[in-house]
Order: sequence, then structure tokens, then C-alpha cells
Amino acid sequence: MTARRASGQDLASELGTLIFRSRRRVWNAVASGLGAEEESIFTWQLLLHVVRRGGASQRELAEAVAQHPAGVGRALDDLEGRGLVRRRRDPDDRRKLRVEATSRGEAHYRKIYPQTVRHMDAALDPLTEAERVQLRGLLRKLIEEGT
Repeated sequence: MTARRASGQDLASELGTLIFRSRRRVWNAVASGLGAEEESIFTWQLLLHVVRRGGASQRELAEAVAQHPAGVGRALDDLEGRGLVRRRRDPDDRRKLRVEATSRGEAHYRKIYPQTVRHMDAALDPLTEAERVQLRGLLRKLIEEGT
């Protein structure tokens, strides 16, 4: 193995570790804030996507939150049981179910959104605004080219 290849592997390994640790930092900060609302970050992410998109299929939600569709289905069962979302047949494709936020779900989202963002902001505090914009661009590039 050449020295160049070894350093490339080291860089890839370090980047992977840093991405995972960064995710954990943000995840833990938000999760601690949501604990007071008895909400999980996973169900929060699902509700966020449903509210912002005006509805989505279970498959679209699984892709958006990078989770297995079966896990998403169980989390949606919880949200539906709490009256925060509903599932309906897609009028364009009756084989699909669309998940939509209820008015109660939208109100819940609006209630916990500000504190969730505060916790995310605190986790990202070491970064300047310019660094955050740069990080967003790099992460979007990584995600978009990986799909």
C-alpha cells in the first residue's frame, strides 16, 4: 500500500468518526430538550418532515430520516395513536399511504420547534455563522451525490 493510499484511508476513517460524533452531539442536545416534552428525536424528525412537506409516504419519510421503513412504521403508529398524524390512501396511487399531520400534530410541532432549534443551535455553538453555512453546503453535497 502506498503512503498516499494509507493517508487517504486515514482521512476517510477520521471523517467518518467525526461525522458520527457530530451527529451524536446534535442528537443528544436535541434529545435532552425533547425529554421534557416526552418526545423522541426520531418521532420529532418524522413530524417535522410531515408538517414541512404537507404529507409524505412512509418510504419518503424513511429516506428523509435515514431509518428503516419498519422502524418508521412503528414510530408512525405511535404518532397516529397520539393523534398527531393520520394515514390516508394516496389519491394518485391507491396502493400507497400518505402520512399527514393533524391539526393537533401541527400545533405540537409549532410548540416544540423553538426549543428544538435552541438545542440544535447550542450544539453548533462552536461554529460561526459562515462555518455553519459552509458545513451545510458540504453536507448537502455529500448527501446529494450519495443518492
